[in-house]
Amino acid sequence: MRVPYSWRGTGRVVGFTVFLAWTAATAGAEDLAPKTFDPPDLSAAEFVRSLGPGPIPPQRSSSGAAQHGKRTKTTAEAIDRCVQADMARLGAPGAAVAVMLDGEILRATGYGVRGRGTTEAVDSRTVFRIGSVTKMMTAAVLMQQVELGRVDLDAPITDYLPEFKVGGRWPAELIKVHHALTQATGFPDTINRFLEVGDTALSRWAAAQATMELYAPPGSFWNYSNPNFMLAGLVAERAARVPYRDLYKESLWEPAGMHSTTFDPVEVVARGNYAVGYYHDTETNRDYDVEPGDNDIWAAGPAGMAFSTVEDLVRWALLLMDGGGPVLSPWSAATMQDPHQWTHFTPDLYYGYGVMNEVYNGLDVRQHGGNVAGFGTYLLWVPDRRFAVALLTNVTPSLSEAAYCIVDEVLEPDPIDQPDLTTDPSTWGRYVGEYVVTETDGTSAPATVFMDGTRLMASIEDPSAPGVTYTTELVQVYQDTFLFDSDGDGSVETDITFCEREGNPGFTMWMRNRQAVGERQLTPRSGRRRSK
Repeated sequence: MRVPYSWRGTGRVVGFTVFLAWTAATAGAEDLAPKTFDPPDLSAAEFVRSLGPGPIPPQRSSSGAAQHGKRTKTTAEAIDRCVQADMARLGAPGAAVAVMLDGEILRATGYGVRGRGTTEAVDSRTVFRIGSVTKMMTAAVLMQQVELGRVDLDAPITDYLPEFKVGGRWPAELIKVHHALTQATGFPDTINRFLEVGDTALSRWAAAQATMELYAPPGSFWNYSNPNFMLAGLVAERAARVPYRDLYKESLWEPAGMHSTTFDPVEVVARGNYAVGYYHDTETNRDYDVEPGDNDIWAAGPAGMAFSTVEDLVRWALLLMDGGGPVLSPWSAATMQDPHQWTHFTPDLYYGYGVMNEVYNGLDVRQHGGNVAGFGTYLLWVPDRRFAVALLTNVTPSLSEAAYCIVDEVLEPDPIDQPDLTTDPSTWGRYVGEYVVTETDGTSAPATVFMDGTRLMASIEDPSAPGVTYTTELVQVYQDTFLFDSDGDGSVETDITFCEREGNPGFTMWMRNRQAVGERQLTPRSGRRRSK
């Protein structure tokens, strides 16, 4: 017996067919016939299935000079060691790094090759796709519209997207702009196999969501979902009355001096200095080469389809640290980095507007990863030190371990013992109950959480096989987050986090991960199975 498919692995994004629809607000911008691209062997759904910062955060430990009490190599050598060790871990053919300290570039270089079988070396100006690091740039263009008085963060998103509807118990009118920017809409994390291209693609996607049902009332909890930033990008586009691809370039990237950052794969290829991505699909055991133009998914652009370089990315981090530079007000730059929404993982990990906020070895850190099939990105900065590190590689996932290794080597923070974030099993009774688990494709099935002595267990029914259940122990990682064995191989690998009901501390209402959300049932279960 196996757990329902979408619960297997923290990076899975399940696609389903959506209908194509016109949007009156953008009609006339293109020919009336929708345009689509021909997907390569790697499908659009597969291409973005890992689009995001990565799985649940690890409990990090120091790895550099600060841990050992002395430096045995130069700073440049130490940075190289951090990057090359992480490349070896992931089998990456190429990577680039840029490190900034006190607002000045300390090191910017490349490693390896742009593509397997070539001798073309990666350098600090090699272009990679940056995945979800795009999200903080989407937040920035939206904050520009807030500054101009065209968008209210506390207004319903439907004030700007009147055609946007969802199904189910909670209407789209409950979603505020703030909810989209903080990953708290309750919208399932599915990109869909939406292959239209052109300036109306994002509007058409939004208009096609009328059958999508929210997991929970907006604002109930943080749950990473790419459509949140697709919606945010569309709000910015509508407010500015400029197609988003033009808007980012004209109002953000060019004024910021980020001349290598773009959504356009044709522009990337024309420049010549770009990386080819490599992706291994563990579900099918297939390997893919990913060229810049593969799966140019216009609707997903604001969520994670931009291209950039490590030099542009540290320039972007410095802009946020220094109060917004030529593109944002100090208030907007600070608001983006504020800890708005607790992620319900570790006590200090919060989400701002497209920015993660955490404490690492006593340092106040901002960061976000970006994973998309074939490419991995990590951007981290420490405002107090005007320090930033950007890492790009042409495999998935990102070189996140190298980022923290470089923090240790360059900033030499005093290592801090990780606190014990486990809780006594005697308190786990608050999680016990019956839930209905809904997946990204809308199918749902019952699940039961129960205690077996001092062990917390879950019995989850397979929505595709009525009556077939999978029972597993939930192994605590920290606080309300547990891992379980979702594929029967004897190892725990899939996360689940229990969340309290909003306004009712201590009462567990939800269990969530990116692929599915379980809602606690307050009345006896009867006939709740649902399938789309």
